[in-house]
Amino acid sequence: MNQMQQTPPPEYKDNSNLPPLRHISKAVEKSIQHVRDGMVGKRNCLPTKWARLNKNLMGGLQPGKMYVIAGRPGVGKSAFSNQLIFDLLDRNVDKDIMVIYWIFEMPGDQQILRAGSKDTKLQTFELLSVERKLSQEKYQQYVNATQKYKQYPIYFCSIPHMDGIKEMNERVFLKNPKRTVINLIDHSRLVRGKADTELQRLNVLSKGCMWMQARMSSVTILLSQLNRNIEQEHRAKNQYQPLLTDLFGGDSIGQDAHVVMMLQRPYDLYNITDNYCGEDPVGLLACHIEKNRDGLLGMIPFQTDLSTFTINERTIGTP
Repeated sequence: MNQMQQTPPPEYKDNSNLPPLRHISKAVEKSIQHVRDGMVGKRNCLPTKWARLNKNLMGGLQPGKMYVIAGRPGVGKSAFSNQLIFDLLDRNVDKDIMVIYWIFEMPGDQQILRAGSKDTKLQTFELLSVERKLSQEKYQQYVNATQKYKQYPIYFCSIPHMDGIKEMNERVFLKNPKRTVINLIDHSRLVRGKADTELQRLNVLSKGCMWMQARMSSVTILLSQLNRNIEQEHRAKNQYQPLLTDLFGGDSIGQDAHVVMMLQRPYDLYNITDNYCGEDPVGLLACHIEKNRDGLLGMIPFQTDLSTFTINERTIGTP
């Protein structure tokens, strides 16, 4: 560019109703600010308790992004996201966060039961069994563990329509624009919208989430299912790891999401006993990051104990 040229105006606007054209200079400065924030550790993100996941996600969950957690039924999507949320709140007590659980299958008290089971290491069978009555000591242990949840900024809602989800987020935003809202939607196929087919409804849902991210810089965690392609015999022998094409409604949700994480339990669900991606499959919850616009791809191994809904990153060299 000729050094004698003058700096262009910050935007170009005429008398029409069209939005102005914004010059590249603002985008350049914003990009430099992002890099500077990362350099000094001030990037606007919400770290989880899982170190390797934070590394792949460039520090943690970031406002203005949609995270899809996908898997076949029973793989542990709800348990994974539930622990992610509770641990995230414990690690970010200094930040103004509000979590809205959009739940259509599992009521809020069951979410609390799972969190309490994890924190007390008491199995849900123990907590709920009529035949094996819980001791007073263990009961008090559960009560003490769950009382702290009353201080968490978590709210439950079951509006099963995208217009209602958007309206509620708008109301929360107008009340406090600086608050970071995390929308956990469980799960994608249960949200209705103005559409004739299920795939069209998923597209309405995905575009609605994009609108919330752009308008209010919210975080969306969308639980989704994988289709049955991954269970076909030829896939089991040749390409068992999930692909973006395995995502139900992948054309819309997969394209719009910033991050897509696909969960597998190869031993428990699929009877895989051989080495799996360099890991012992027993107790393994494999988190495949198949899409990540700003971070790293790859598989992160977790060790699970779903009797107490406990999920931890595996340490190197241990099953």
